[in-house]
Amino acid sequence: MNTAVNGFESKEEDTHKNVCSNIKVIAMGNILMKDDAIGIEVAKVIEERLLEREIEVIYVETDVQYGISNVQEDDYIFVLDSACYGKEPGEITCFPLNAYISKKKGYSQHKYSFLDLLKLYYPSTKGEVYAIEVKEVEFGFGLSFVLQEKLEAISKEILKRIEKYIIKNKVYERKGE
Repeated sequence: MNTAVNGFESKEEDTHKNVCSNIKVIAMGNILMKDDAIGIEVAKVIEERLLEREIEVIYVETDVQYGISNVQEDDYIFVLDSACYGKEPGEITCFPLNAYISKKKGYSQHKYSFLDLLKLYYPSTKGEVYAIEVKEVEFGFGLSFVLQEKLEAISKEILKRIEKYIIKNKVYERKGE
C-alpha cells in the first residue's frame, strides 16, 4: 500500500529501515533575503521523510559556527544552499564536498563560509553540496514566485538524490534486527 507524506509517496511494505545516524542535511540561507532561503525551504519540505530515515536536519541558516558545532569528522553531509551561477532559477548544481576549494587565505574566522570552516576543521568529511539557483536575492520574506512554483519539484529531486546515496551505499538495516 502506498501512502503520501508531504506529497511524497512511500511504500508501507518496504522491508528496510534506513539507519543514517551519521548522515546530516545542513540547510543554509538567510530567510530575510527571499530566494536565499531556498535551502531552508527545501529542508522543511523533506524533513519528515529524512527523520523517518534517522537523518538529522540542521537549520544553520547564516550561523556557520552553529553548523560546524553540529558536524563530526565521520558525518556524511548534504548541504542545501542557494546559488547564483547564471543558470535557470531552481536548477540544482551538485558537487562533492571534496571538490570545494576555499578562496580564503590566512587564519581569520571572520567572514568564512560554512564550507570554508568545514574544510578547515573537518578536511576529510565527505558529502555533497546541492546549490539551488536563485531568481531574487533582496530583502523580503518568502521565495520568489518562480522558486515557490518549483519548490515541490526541487524538493523531490533532492530527496531522490539523498535516497539514491542511501541505497547505493546500503545505509540501512533489516527491520527487526
